[in-house]
Amino acid sequence: MQKTLMKLEISGIFFILIMSVFMQNLYSISDRGLIGVLFGSVNDSIWETAKTLLFPYVMWGMIELLCIRSPFRKFVASKVISLYYLGISYILLNLIFSLFGFENDFLINFTSAIFCISTSLFLSYKLIFSKFQLENLFLPAFFMLMLFLAFYFSLTPFPPKMYIFKDRATSLYGIIPKNIDAGAIVLDAMYYV
Repeated sequence: MQKTLMKLEISGIFFILIMSVFMQNLYSISDRGLIGVLFGSVNDSIWETAKTLLFPYVMWGMIELLCIRSPFRKFVASKVISLYYLGISYILLNLIFSLFGFENDFLINFTSAIFCISTSLFLSYKLIFSKFQLENLFLPAFFMLMLFLAFYFSLTPFPPKMYIFKDRATSLYGIIPKNIDAGAIVLDAMYYV
């Protein structure tokens, strides 16, 4: 089972990256539809980019659960712990990079995504085969999974006014209006109007 899970974890890196690219474009593909709002990236904020990594991670966890015979409660607890690790580490890395002026650098964002995905999958692999009694954390982990889903679906239409939810191109929050005057936004940013 360990070799099978290791192969699945390595395959998960590619699955999550491919799904992330698809989900970043889903909003425009769905012509700004509800599916694009719920599952896609509606702007270029740190949260919306992280959102496109987190949902494929949950999907891959379900695929892994169907493919291997693992203790269910320990598997769920380890995957939820690594899910939160993925989200927090990716957001923190992007915040650190934005402090140094690397906000929209594709190579840095892609590298940080690969690093965070790989380490979170490695963490879940180690937790599944560890001697920790993670079965006892099943109920809190299930609650944290439901809390994650509530945040996932509600923070896009109703984002708090925090930096991680701010679109890096327009400085707006949440869903960007369809007919926005981008030139006015650039002028506002240039002249602090």
